Amino acid sequence: MANWVNPIITTLYDVFVSEAKDRDVDSATMFLNTPTNPPNGAIRWNRSTNILEQYNSATPAWVPIVLALAGGGTGGASAAAARTSLSLGTMSVQNADAIAVTGGAVAGLTQLDVNSSLTFAADNSFDVGTFAKQARKGYFKDALVLPVGTDKYATS
Repeated sequence: MANWVNPIITTLYDVFVSEAKDRDVDSATMFLNTPTNPPNGAIRWNRSTNILEQYNSATPAWVPIVLALAGGGTGGASAAAARTSLSLGTMSVQNADAIAVTGGAVAGLTQLDVNSSLTFAADNSFDVGTFAKQARKGYFKDALVLPVGTDKYATS
């Protein structure tokens, strides 16, 4: 770990080289070891927190850097801010086994496979498939009821 105040003009040659090399090592390793008197604006990778930090000599402290989207970051200092910056909606934080879809439309869906039962919120009629390929209306209550002709229905 280097003392970033050194070397100075009165430093002896043999010490000068060593002090300059220590600064090179600090720079090359992004301050793997805590430096003494780092310059204002120095940047390090904090390996214990996995955060990029910048030194503020006025405080003096290492301050986390928020990377913008253009720089490969999320643009947010918290998980919520990152989701907002990335334009992620509420579904991005829902568990895969318990999602709640409360609006919107599914575009580009050509086929929907259901490997279990469908549960509807109310007894009602619903369009099932396209008019050309499927029954136009299906009625759901205790079973599936499909119209198959005038006053004729198939039930399951």
